[in-house]
Amino acid sequence: MIGTTLIFFFLLTISIVVALVSYLSVCLLCIAFTRSRTTITRDQGLNNMERGLDKAIVDSYPKLLYSQAKLQKGDSIAFCCSICLADYIDTDRLRMLPDCAHVFHVKCVDPWLRMHPSCPICRKSLLPTPLAVGTTPLTARQN
Repeated sequence: MIGTTLIFFFLLTISIVVALVSYLSVCLLCIAFTRSRTTITRDQGLNNMERGLDKAIVDSYPKLLYSQAKLQKGDSIAFCCSICLADYIDTDRLRMLPDCAHVFHVKCVDPWLRMHPSCPICRKSLLPTPLAVGTTPLTARQN
């Protein structure tokens, strides 16, 4: 009887150890799977983040002194930079954005444009639009 009791406890101990090892293995696999999915999702999120403009595009936007901007835009010119909120003085170098013609300090707007492809005030997109190549207006087509 003692021999069978010992065998029973031995088999019970081995069964418990195998069950624990199996459980821990499944837990580790679940953790590894969750981490890999989180990494993939985070990487996709970084790829989808808004990217700014190339330095060459930013540098192509006109620079002018505040005194010149006042002459060009008259009373419609802002009195302060909307990014740093400092008042303009006549010798400040400004960058004028295309289309919306908003102006900002060069040192303020250049970093903004490298991170965001839009005007800081009106949010107008500054990304180049693809040209419609080879399209024919419907009225010009003949059937």
